[in-house]
Amino acid sequence: MKKVKNDIMFFDESSNIYMILNKFLNYYFVQRDSEGTLSLLSDNVFIIGTKKNDVLIGKEAFKNILLNEIKKFPEAIFYKIIEFYQKEKFENCWECFCKLEINIKTPNKTQILYNIYLNIGIRYEDDKYLIDNIHTSKTNEHEEKEEHFPLKFISSEIKSVNKQTKEELFEIISQVMPGGIIGGYMEEGFPIYIANERLIFMAGYDSYKDFYDSMQGLIINSIHENDKIYVNSLLNVLTKTGDQYELQYRMKKKSGDYFWVHGIGRRTVGENGRDALISVIIDISEQVNRNKMLKKEAVTDPLTGIYNRKGGINVIKSRIKECISYMFFIVDIDNFKKVNDIYGHKQGDDVLCFLSKQMSKFFRKSVDVVCRLGGDEFVIFISNCNDIQIIENKINTIIKAYSDMIQLKYPLSKSTISVGGIYTTKKYSFSDIYQMTDKVLYKIKNNQKGKLNISFI
Repeated sequence: MKKVKNDIMFFDESSNIYMILNKFLNYYFVQRDSEGTLSLLSDNVFIIGTKKNDVLIGKEAFKNILLNEIKKFPEAIFYKIIEFYQKEKFENCWECFCKLEINIKTPNKTQILYNIYLNIGIRYEDDKYLIDNIHTSKTNEHEEKEEHFPLKFISSEIKSVNKQTKEELFEIISQVMPGGIIGGYMEEGFPIYIANERLIFMAGYDSYKDFYDSMQGLIINSIHENDKIYVNSLLNVLTKTGDQYELQYRMKKKSGDYFWVHGIGRRTVGENGRDALISVIIDISEQVNRNKMLKKEAVTDPLTGIYNRKGGINVIKSRIKECISYMFFIVDIDNFKKVNDIYGHKQGDDVLCFLSKQMSKFFRKSVDVVCRLGGDEFVIFISNCNDIQIIENKINTIIKAYSDMIQLKYPLSKSTISVGGIYTTKKYSFSDIYQMTDKVLYKIKNNQKGKLNISFI
């Protein structure tokens, strides 16, 4: 698939997103299948149509319209996808755009041809793709060149209306938009010149004045400290009216907490002639938190809460490239099977959790790695070891704590832990490190279990 700037992809019939879109259109237009159409929509889908007040929130609201529409016009409507683009907004969430050529044959054999644009949001969750939002618009021969869904809330056809009417129209449109609206001048700190009610509500404030005063009149004060440089650098490169941008950052709530937002906007000119920015802000906290949780689950052992095999190995590989020296240990539980056989598997799980907590307690979470490779085998990776004796003392403390716990709770198992380790300054592969350390551990297991041995390589 050929890629272009910003990872927007050209038309490709092999794309999963294209196939889901095509499936939806086929159900809706050609088959006139209400169940098939609805099966591809999320429960909270929002749909903006081409007609005045044509806004629907939720699958149920769309269902009623759809059934009535199919009843009135059950004949197949044929379509052709002329253009198709897609972009992954964040993990498992996509935005796609297409232009459709619609061919309708009326009962009196009249044929109607017209084009529409579709902007659709799709996410992948629980092993299926679902459509979250649909925005349709008619093609317009009078649109400005290179103008894509501009944030001009008032079209060129109504430039002659008075200021009050424009403000009323703006208010109506801003109420149906799926997010808040905020605007600021292109000056230091981005002084606020507009924030609609939905934006203020999203941020938990009681009024525009409450929001404005809390931010000291500057948009930059609503942004998380760690995101300010990123936002500043992105917005300050906009050089001319019409320049568009997209960005994600954390916005401050009245409570002092932050929520993740996705902003889409453009550079414009305020009524007083000052250069300005205006953005539509959508709350994406739920998606971001869900993605973080999924990422964490993918690399975390569900029983012990430490890294699983995949997660641990990947982190260790990256740490090896970064550090000057490191130590690598394999921790193996002796007679673990006897714990399960004599005391039960629940108690065996408790033993694994106890050992994991002991290891996690003694090593640095930011630079060291504690990982369960599988079963009763663990590894510990320690970056940039300045004092090997301290590390030895920590490992021996863990060995003793484990032995004391076994003597107290599961004495008949006679379980201990054996630890083999290496210290090196060389950049070995994970496979080589593991094999070298396993040989050190093997000597302990065959001579005197329940001990620590370190080799210097």
